[in-house]
Amino acid sequence: MHALNALIAQLKAGNCHTPLLAYSRFLLALCFLLTLYFNDLATLSVADMPGYASHHSAPLKYLNLFYLLPAGIAKAIAIAILLATMSGFLPRITALLHFWVAFSLYNYITIMNGGDKIAYLFALLLLPVCLTDPRLNQWKPHNPAPHNSLNIIPNLAIVFVKLQAAWVYIDAGTAKLANSQWRDGTALYYYTSHYRLGAPQWLRSLNEYITLTSAGRVLNWGVLAFELLLGIALFLPKRFRKMLFIPAVVFHLLIAVNFGLVSFFIAIAGMLILYLLV
Repeated sequence: MHALNALIAQLKAGNCHTPLLAYSRFLLALCFLLTLYFNDLATLSVADMPGYASHHSAPLKYLNLFYLLPAGIAKAIAIAILLATMSGFLPRITALLHFWVAFSLYNYITIMNGGDKIAYLFALLLLPVCLTDPRLNQWKPHNPAPHNSLNIIPNLAIVFVKLQAAWVYIDAGTAKLANSQWRDGTALYYYTSHYRLGAPQWLRSLNEYITLTSAGRVLNWGVLAFELLLGIALFLPKRFRKMLFIPAVVFHLLIAVNFGLVSFFIAIAGMLILYLLV
């Protein structure tokens, strides 16, 4: 009972309605904005691909922006909503609209990457946080009344946000441990040198020089260790979590440079703000 009372007191005292929320939502919206801006809707959803019918035939598709309106109009509305979300103004309104766009794209894109999934999931998880945000502009600080019961809902939602972020890394790290190439230290070589999915040509020579040496094996195992460390960061004191933020961003930036996963990097950066800094 004492532990429960302590948890409730902590949830009442916490303040997650800070400008950090605006930074995170900016990046999560930017992930989908880039996907929409640089791709035709016909490219994002290919009707003759296996699994298309089952993926797109659910009754909820009638709530999907990209089925309700002609392609050009739907795309323009989605871009306008994402820009409004990135502005940080009127979070209670833009949170719902942002989730609608995220839901629509998630259930419309035939081939998606992990960034799209993260951007959709955290648009959903942030709904309780944004719908209880009294600010007109999320870029400005907010000082709620201490020990207010109204603080419980958004702070509890942030707990679930952090749990989900922790699971992203725990799942990534443990899944790699099941792969023999990650265990023997050769996975980085195979991934970066892959003829289609690997690093760009200008990086191939450098990557091969590194990954074919003993340093490459250490780097390979370092990836595993760092992902597992990020997975347990949830249980570390806040000051240590903050220290992991810059290394984590650099880690994912290197992944983006090597594999071209720009939208994934942007979505992950938005998630890391919530996980390590809020």
